[in-house]
Amino acid sequence: MLELYHFDRSTAAQKIRIALAEKELEWISHYIDTSFSKRDQHDPEYLELNPRGVVPTLVHDGKVIRESQIILEYIEDAFPEPPLRPADSHERARMRLWTKRVDEGLHVDSRTVGQCIAMRFAAREAAPALVKRHYEVMPEEVRRDNDLINNEKGVDSPLLPGALRRFKKTFHEIDAALAEAQWLAGETYSLADISLVVYVSRLDSFQMTPLWHELKRLRDWQARIKLRPAYVAAVEEWGDTTSAKRVELGNQALPKVKTLWAAA
Repeated sequence: MLELYHFDRSTAAQKIRIALAEKELEWISHYIDTSFSKRDQHDPEYLELNPRGVVPTLVHDGKVIRESQIILEYIEDAFPEPPLRPADSHERARMRLWTKRVDEGLHVDSRTVGQCIAMRFAAREAAPALVKRHYEVMPEEVRRDNDLINNEKGVDSPLLPGALRRFKKTFHEIDAALAEAQWLAGETYSLADISLVVYVSRLDSFQMTPLWHELKRLRDWQARIKLRPAYVAAVEEWGDTTSAKRVELGNQALPKVKTLWAAA
């Protein structure tokens, strides 16, 4: 039995749902409400499963697996068909060079962009006592410290230019890689594509697509993935509780972000 602790708009959770859908695996959903009023991720019961207080967490026949990139590899090991890793050893190494980027900083940068553009407004609209408690009990110190800076400064955060610079570099490198092959690791759709596409879509949800309008191969790659039934089931059908607000706030932030992107 597979159980997934997750929530709709989490990029880390989206990756896992895509992989599960690609393999047509059945799973039990445990929705973690991360709002300031609920804070399910900080419940003692959940922290026993995931001491970092983040999603996703996969439980397979009672065994707990944490961290999205590790969960993806676990799913591939436990359920190898259909394969989401290339058979060729060199292409498999290429795949892992891409997936490694997520834990090297891309995921943190994604949260910075999201907080600065839109998500900080949830903290502004919530009761101050709830926000204070949320950050007091947050196990992840780096996440907490970054959030406090980004929530206060928004698009003027000192963390935003670096995050955008690294995203711009990654997006250009994705576009260049796709000049050589259909997918990031070669001719096989793989965990590399699943791991990276959610971050393109994340920035897309904040109305940032004009920033990379010239990267035609990247845009085509994202469009091809979004047509896959697994992506539709794992991302689009889950919806996004903040989508309307993201559009509004993303459009407001775009002029400033464009300037930072151009300077990156």
